[in-house]
Amino acid sequence: MNQYNSSIPKFIVSVFLIVTGFFSSTIKAQELKLMIKINEAVFY
Repeated sequence: MNQYNSSIPKFIVSVFLIVTGFFSSTIKAQELKLMIKINEAVFY
């Protein structure tokens, strides 16, 4: 029972880390696209 209780928070934490990592990577990709658009607008 104790092992079962301790495995649930670890699972939640791992899922949370995966989700936050995924969102941060998508946000960085969007920022990169925005920076590229700004650079194109400045140089052309």
